[in-house]
Amino acid sequence: MAQTPRQLSPHRSALHGFGAALRQWRECRGLSQRALGRLVHVSGDLIGKVEKAERWPSARFVESCEGALQTGGELARFLADLESARRLTSAGYRLAEGAEGQLRASIDHPDKTDLLRSWHEQLASLAVAGNRTGYVGMASTAHAQIGVAAAIGRRSRSADRRDVLIAQALWAEFLSWIDEQGDAAEADAWLRRAQRHAVEANAPALASYVLMRQSQRALERFDPRNAAALAQRALDEVRLPGRIRALLLVRQAQAYAMGGDQNACAATIDQAHRIAGRADWGSALPVDVGAHCDLVYVAAHEAQCRLLLGQPAAAADLYEQLLRQWPDQWRVDEALWRSALSTAYVNSGDVECAAVEATNALALATGTSSARALRWLNPTAVALRQQTAVPEAATFVRAYRQATLEACNH
Repeated sequence: MAQTPRQLSPHRSALHGFGAALRQWRECRGLSQRALGRLVHVSGDLIGKVEKAERWPSARFVESCEGALQTGGELARFLADLESARRLTSAGYRLAEGAEGQLRASIDHPDKTDLLRSWHEQLASLAVAGNRTGYVGMASTAHAQIGVAAAIGRRSRSADRRDVLIAQALWAEFLSWIDEQGDAAEADAWLRRAQRHAVEANAPALASYVLMRQSQRALERFDPRNAAALAQRALDEVRLPGRIRALLLVRQAQAYAMGGDQNACAATIDQAHRIAGRADWGSALPVDVGAHCDLVYVAAHEAQCRLLLGQPAAAADLYEQLLRQWPDQWRVDEALWRSALSTAYVNSGDVECAAVEATNALALATGTSSARALRWLNPTAVALRQQTAVPEAATFVRAYRQATLEACNH
């Protein structure tokens, strides 16, 4: 029997997005679940479960549905994200369910090298995947691993304890990104925990990186004074890798821009550019937490500074240059910068371009379940509510309202 239709939530994950797209195209072609099932040689019941994100579709299933529904590649484009999400979800369940056994094995064997390497590889993989597909489904893995690390840390010899504390700090910082999507207070709590672990481990570079993240959180709360103070506190540490120093300078420049100090902002962002352009990075940390701070990253934040300083045309020009060649894998960041570009267009009086870019950003935000990108889109949405005579603006306002309602429900 075909499954009973229900409200879908395409923004939640690649699995939900594919299910919603499959239903949309099936109904567009006038097919029942059973009829589509006959075309692709599966049951109508399976079609219904895939549409409701209750069953993972195989690559063959996706390709068969693409051929049967003739979507012009709209279903096939989900293949890479589905495979990535499937691997992460599977790994997350295995890690969460196996945490107790992992803990026992680690305590029984004093050599923690393999476990530490595993933690660092998992963190690096999850961070990359999070920017591509969003952080949905990763919390169980992170919570399981930080729980294991805490238990091992309590039982470790002093010689091993520092490495375990660093691992706890790294997992706590990663959890701050996950919770930042919906629970700001919890995100701040994870950063405080990360800072405690980094200080206790005597890892000044990591402690400074966490201060940079706390500065970033202060900027999200429109608190430039605290943001600048946190960044300066970290910059006072002389033993900083170049990337982390550049990140801190970016945070300071943003704080100056938010406070309206154009000269200090320009001098600081120039310094960040110079440091980010060097190749002699070098870091004693097991995970290169500042790896993303390259010249493109600094330039994107320079554009944001220009927007904060009331220079929307200059900001839009710089965003456009960067986004023309933006890497496909950095979809969460792309959602943020397209949101900012839409604001720059609004402030420049270009309503149509603002609506087009806002719609692009909204598609990325919902596709990666990025509540942060939805927040960044709010200024554009507020402005475009007064411009609904422009068709593109009206379309975006309706879509944004629906997306925010769905995000609140989940």
